[in-house]
Amino acid sequence: MNANNIEGYACFQERLDIAVSPFSEKNGPLILESDPEPGYFSKNGFPENLAHASDHHLYILTKHPVTCFQDWVIQQSFIVKNKLKINLHISPGQLTMGNVQHNCIRMRTQEVKSIKPFLDSLKKFDIKFVNHTKVKPFSSIVHFKKHIEIKPINEGIFADVNDKNRHFVEFPPNALIEDYSDFEQIIDTIKNNCQFNMFDVALVTLARRNKVMNLIAIYSHDCDETKLPEFKFYLDKHI
Repeated sequence: MNANNIEGYACFQERLDIAVSPFSEKNGPLILESDPEPGYFSKNGFPENLAHASDHHLYILTKHPVTCFQDWVIQQSFIVKNKLKINLHISPGQLTMGNVQHNCIRMRTQEVKSIKPFLDSLKKFDIKFVNHTKVKPFSSIVHFKKHIEIKPINEGIFADVNDKNRHFVEFPPNALIEDYSDFEQIIDTIKNNCQFNMFDVALVTLARRNKVMNLIAIYSHDCDETKLPEFKFYLDKHI
């Protein structure tokens, strides 16, 4: 890792449209699916980009809250990956379905065939999953934790080392956003005023040794890094 890079487990928060996945089978765990770029396509009138269908994410919900759920999921994902030599990008998280909050496991669609040994490894912790059932499509604010590594490219602006389509903009700790709806209104205002407006966003917190970084993750296939300072200008103005 470059000495100037920053890494750690970050907590993401974003609103997603969710529905039952075609991978969800009767008498098995309920598997939900979301598009990681809902705003990028739907809000700008673009059709679904089928080339990125394999980038969709799946969510498997627990029946009941689980103490230290995030730690168990992260630990077991490393154990299963090393034991079976498989590639798993698993994130522990939380979402709301039917006004009930659930712990959840978030993973990439293309890795669904590798999920069974991972779920089996969690049974020893008495973790039970919601069974397959019919669920109407719904919207939920989804929280999930994943490891990131970012590099500074400008004052308060960072690029994701492992994802060329994602950047991060830092905002001051004293400008905490407590209501996600307020955050969405701020982003809509920026999109209406900023030339760089084809993107999706998530709220992110990254805990470091002596401070917590408050970030906005910006996801775009057409990101022009020269326009990110303009985004930060409008963010600082409206936040």
